[in-house]
Amino acid sequence: MRLDRLNALPAQLEQTSPTEILQLLPNPTLISVAGERDPPLFICTLLHGNETTSFEVLRALARRYRDRRPSRSLLIFAGNVEATASAARLLPGQPDFNRIWAGGDSGFVTLANEVQRIAQALRPFASIDIHNNTGRNPHYGCINVLRPADLQLAAWFAPLGVYYRNPPTTQSMAFAEFCPAITIECGQNGDSTGIESALRLIDRTMHADALPTTAPRDSELRLYETVGRILVDPQRSFSFGEAETELILRTDLDEMNFRDLPAGTPLGSSTCTELPLAVLDEQNRVLTSQFFAAQNGAITLLQAATPAMLTRDHAVIRQDCLGYLMRPLPQVW
Repeated sequence: MRLDRLNALPAQLEQTSPTEILQLLPNPTLISVAGERDPPLFICTLLHGNETTSFEVLRALARRYRDRRPSRSLLIFAGNVEATASAARLLPGQPDFNRIWAGGDSGFVTLANEVQRIAQALRPFASIDIHNNTGRNPHYGCINVLRPADLQLAAWFAPLGVYYRNPPTTQSMAFAEFCPAITIECGQNGDSTGIESALRLIDRTMHADALPTTAPRDSELRLYETVGRILVDPQRSFSFGEAETELILRTDLDEMNFRDLPAGTPLGSSTCTELPLAVLDEQNRVLTSQFFAAQNGAITLLQAATPAMLTRDHAVIRQDCLGYLMRPLPQVW
C-alpha cells in the first residue's frame, strides 16, 4: 500500500467529482500546505469512500488556498481514494480505513503507521477527522480523552458530543495519544450545513493561538458516553418493515438517534428463538440481556438509553454495526 506525498492541494480538485478522484490522487495521499505558522492542523479525510463531506472540504480548501497561505499549516490525509472513486465505504478485500490505526501486519496498517509517524513528528496542533452518518443524526463530535482541549473542539463543532473508547482502532484514538483529536459527524451526504460546520471548525482551530485549557460549560456541550455497539447476527436476515425476514426493525429507527428512550421502547420484532441482536461493550463483553428483551416476538429496550448512528444502510450494518447505545455523561472533568 503506497502513500503519496504532495506539497499543495491539487487546484483541479475544484472541478473534480469524488468518483474522479483517482485522476488527481491515485493512492492514499498526505498533503502538506505551508501556512503562516506551525505546528500544523491535521485533517483526516475520505477514510470512508461513500462519505462525501470530507471531499467537499478538500475542494473548498483547494479553492480557498489556491493563491494564499492558510493562517496555520495544514497536514491533510486523503485515505481510501479507491473506495471514494466507487462511492463505497470500502472495497472487497479492504479493511475499514478507520479501523487500521492500532496495530497489525497488513499493508493498510503499515500505511496508517507511516501517516501517524510523519504527523507525530510534526507535533500537530490538533487532529480533525471528518465523517458522515448514513442514518439521520444531528451534527456531533466524538472524542476519546476527557481533557479540556478535546472537549472544546467538540463544543466548537456542535453542542452534542460523544466520548468513546471502542473501537480502539480509529484514527482519532491513535492521534489522541499525542494531540487533541476529534471525529466530527457532519450529518448525511449532501448536507450543506455539515460542510459549513466542518469548515467553520477548521477555521476556528487554525486561527486559535492555543486551545483552551478549561472545559466547556454544560450549556455549551451535552456529552454522552458510548456503552455498547449494536450488532445484527450475520446469520440472520433483516429488514425494515418487510415481514419475510427473520428480524424486522422499525422503519423509523434512525429517527431515534440522540433521543433519550425510556425502557419498554419497541425496536422491532423477530421470528428467531434467540435474539438476532447483540450489544457489545468496549471490551467486547456481551451486554445484550441488559438492554434488549424479546417477548412474544417483540424486541424492546430494557433500560433507558440514547442511541446514535442507527442506520438503515444494509451494507453499513453488515460491515460495521446497526448503531450505538449511549448514556449522558455528567461533567466530571
